[in-house]
Amino acid sequence: MSAPLIEPNIISVALDVPLDRTFDYLNAGFQVQVGQRVVVPFAGRQLVGVVLAIHQQSEVPVDKLKTVMHVFDDIALDTQTYQLLKFCAAYYHYPLGQMLISALPLRLRQIKPAVSRKTFVYSYAKPIPPERIQKRQIVLQRIVTALTVQHSLSEQQLSEVATGWRKWVQPLIEEGFIQAQEVIAIRPSVPSSHQAPTLNAEQQHATQAVLAAPKQFKPWLLYGITGSGKTEVYIQLLANILAEEHAQALVLVPEINLTPQLEARFRSRLSQYPLVTLHSNLSESERLQNWLAAKSGAAKIVIGTRLSVFTPMPHLKLMVMDEEHDGSYKQQEGMRYHARDVAMVRAKQLNIPIVLGSATPSLETWYNATTSNTTTQPEKKQSYGLLTLTQRAVTQAQLPKIFCIDSAKSPLENGLSPLLIEAMRKRLARGEQSLLFINRRGYAPVLHCSACLWHSSCTRCSAKLVVHLSQRRLKCHHCGHEQKIPLQCPSCGNADLKPIGQATQRLSQTLESLFPTARIARVDRDSMRSKDALTTLLSKVHAGEIDILVGTQMLAKGHDFPNLTLVGVIDTDTALYSPDFRASERLFSQLMQVSGRAGRAAVAGEVLIQTAFPQHDLFHALRAQDYAAYANTLLQERIAMQLPPSRFFVLLKAEASDYQQVQQFLNSAAAYARQHANEVTLYDPVRPQMERLKGLERAYVLLQAEKRQTLQRLLHVWVPQLRAHPLSSKIRWALDIDPLEF
Repeated sequence: MSAPLIEPNIISVALDVPLDRTFDYLNAGFQVQVGQRVVVPFAGRQLVGVVLAIHQQSEVPVDKLKTVMHVFDDIALDTQTYQLLKFCAAYYHYPLGQMLISALPLRLRQIKPAVSRKTFVYSYAKPIPPERIQKRQIVLQRIVTALTVQHSLSEQQLSEVATGWRKWVQPLIEEGFIQAQEVIAIRPSVPSSHQAPTLNAEQQHATQAVLAAPKQFKPWLLYGITGSGKTEVYIQLLANILAEEHAQALVLVPEINLTPQLEARFRSRLSQYPLVTLHSNLSESERLQNWLAAKSGAAKIVIGTRLSVFTPMPHLKLMVMDEEHDGSYKQQEGMRYHARDVAMVRAKQLNIPIVLGSATPSLETWYNATTSNTTTQPEKKQSYGLLTLTQRAVTQAQLPKIFCIDSAKSPLENGLSPLLIEAMRKRLARGEQSLLFINRRGYAPVLHCSACLWHSSCTRCSAKLVVHLSQRRLKCHHCGHEQKIPLQCPSCGNADLKPIGQATQRLSQTLESLFPTARIARVDRDSMRSKDALTTLLSKVHAGEIDILVGTQMLAKGHDFPNLTLVGVIDTDTALYSPDFRASERLFSQLMQVSGRAGRAAVAGEVLIQTAFPQHDLFHALRAQDYAAYANTLLQERIAMQLPPSRFFVLLKAEASDYQQVQQFLNSAAAYARQHANEVTLYDPVRPQMERLKGLERAYVLLQAEKRQTLQRLLHVWVPQLRAHPLSSKIRWALDIDPLEF
């Protein structure tokens, strides 16, 4: 970030502590640069920090300053990344030190030196005399010939020349004939596929629109129906942008399970560009190695989940966010940032285009991409470019037909209607695949006593314990608490306890009894625990080795199954009762996404939704497959009710084992805020739907304003008061700017 400065000096260090300030230390003769990692003493322990500034003076007397213990050689933080993190810490009102350190790979947060796998490129240091190579040394002759032709060879290339190349090359290095240069290790791509599909007119228009201004900030919403070829547009954009020397591109995906499929597509079509992935399924060594490849510029394409938005990339020229509507982009612990908003800020800082892709855009993005015609907001202008894909990329493929099965009139057999069972039977007879979607893992949502109406509840949460029959356990999916399934009711002693409701395990068991010869696979967090489990299963689906898939939202988006022609949706009605104003938006998006898995090839697809409310407006819009009309209706409701995206929210959340402390803290916080709440609506403290979580009693205060700046002005004076409150250190509290969940 700056040139080396000469000691003696005082350095300001950001540390991973919950204090919104930096700490001054004496430099004992180290050559230090801003952005380097250092080890310093702090409160009786040693911590890794990042140098943010170098001074000649400090507000703390010099004789009271402690000394830096160690300086790492690498520059962990470049100027661009620092500016982004600094903005986020200010906007989300989160301690800067914690923000900076959490953005680094775990290996770089530790005092132990970070070690990643080393790889080398070999080239001539000086000519090799002919007499040095004997006639019988065939392997050595091949290596020397390859070096002469290529000038330099990677380890991968040398292994293709000869498997035992190391024992021949090492003596030449020692003799000074060959030199080895360390480079960032990157997994080699597969050979390029030349079967690039021809873009249709809409795809061509979308690609040309983005490429018309490749070196200026412009957000684009790529709104395309499921199966419309959004990924192909991404590939074409990357191919054009990366043709520029040194250029890099960042592709964000909401969940780990979407990464392998997208990675395979990109590797096969863009194999000339080194590609790395960043997600939590990687080992710490792999994550560090890939992060360093991105930071050095060696990796041209980075595909990653939420945290990847902070990855240092010195030559970033394009950002793509796939499935931008997905709630997984919102961090729910620590600094509660939204990766979409952070990506937008990063693209603006770098003056580069950003593409947001979705078949069901979030209402916030839709609001920004469409011109408001409402009288309530006449000044609203279109700020995003809108690119639309209305037809499926495969010419023969048609959108699936969607039908609702009235579960109030059609009797269910273990959660399945006769119509859905018959539809699956027909698919099995034709050798086609089916998918049953139920967003609930386990065997049944609750264990129930019909005699006294007891039900299995978690002692630490305001939630029911879910039945996992195969393990004979009751589990809480919120806090992890589990216990044995009781043999009799703990309340009345009744031995006739029954699991109530459907979940993935029970549904799989029902299907096995209905279709004994069918090959059935269950996809949820319980069955996909191992690292490569999902990739292996998806390969089986594509190979036609699976007849029926039963899964949660892990299967609802992004996957392409050409032979899948039937989607059955088992239980959706609970979302219709939710007090969360975003529930209907999420449900519509989820159902549109899972419906889009059907009929993506030449065979027509069908979607059957079991519901007790087939005449609900949501299902009318779903059958018409008209997202735009439904989104516009929801927007009008939101604007009328003064809800996001026409207004902005901040939540102050607090939790403790003693609810009285939570109540006292929030009442005090609300009282102070009201004294400074100009143009801000502040609501009294309330309990959330999940009143108790992990043994802690919870409540929150909601703030609402028409403009972000209005809320930020209040937060700048309010947050220091919250930190100074006597109860601040006795309870857990956090600010959630632009919350998604209540």
